[in-house]
Amino acid sequence: MSATAAKPPVRPRARGPVQLTLEVAFGLVFIALFAWAVGLMIEIAGSYTIWKHEGAGHARRIVRQDLGYIAAAPRSLLVDDTAAFAGRLLGWVERPYARLGVLDWYARAHGHAGTPRVSAPTQEPAASANRLRQGMGRARQGMSRTLSQWAVMSMYVAQDLALRLSVALFALPAFLLACLVGTVDGLVRRDLRRWRGGRESSFVYHHAKRYTGWALTGGFGLYLTWPFGGFNPAYMVLVFTVLVAATLSTTVAAFKKYV
Repeated sequence: MSATAAKPPVRPRARGPVQLTLEVAFGLVFIALFAWAVGLMIEIAGSYTIWKHEGAGHARRIVRQDLGYIAAAPRSLLVDDTAAFAGRLLGWVERPYARLGVLDWYARAHGHAGTPRVSAPTQEPAASANRLRQGMGRARQGMSRTLSQWAVMSMYVAQDLALRLSVALFALPAFLLACLVGTVDGLVRRDLRRWRGGRESSFVYHHAKRYTGWALTGGFGLYLTWPFGGFNPAYMVLVFTVLVAATLSTTVAAFKKYV
């Protein structure tokens, strides 16, 4: 008999419904903040490279485009008027920026920029000091223009993020239906495999389970940070509902034959 008794295997602690709900809620908040930060960095980088002459207008154009896509589907099972709901979301996002004076700051910085100043001829030392003051003023003005543009970009990115999250809310019944279809189809395939004495593969099960999580979260996270226009969310919903149904069906079908 060994000196030390064999320790029983440590079982993972089961998570209760409250803990699971909190984890999902914090996970959604983290994904939203991460998508907002990534989208803002893409907009700032693109304003100096790809859409150099648009500035904050590119982010505003993406918001209007996504709002048009939502208006094309005026009703959902969860929301009666999708366009009105999306308009309220835009107002809620814009309200703190308006109260903090970000919009007025942007209007002042871009409305008075580039106005030439005419000064009377002065002596050389006074002219040097005047040129120094003018240079510092132009530097402050340029910094104010840049920072105000970034702040307005952050508002438009947040508005677009809210619109795309609302698309996820509108498409939630479709994802639930895809999960139901995938589960039923997988249970039927599992029973057929069980009664036919089919081979059990944990490799297929674990990989299909991982791909199901990616189809539910990773693909939509990519859609949240997509910086270019011309992408109809209806195609995104169609593609990822099919992926969720297929991967979930494979996951359930490859589950253990005997529980």
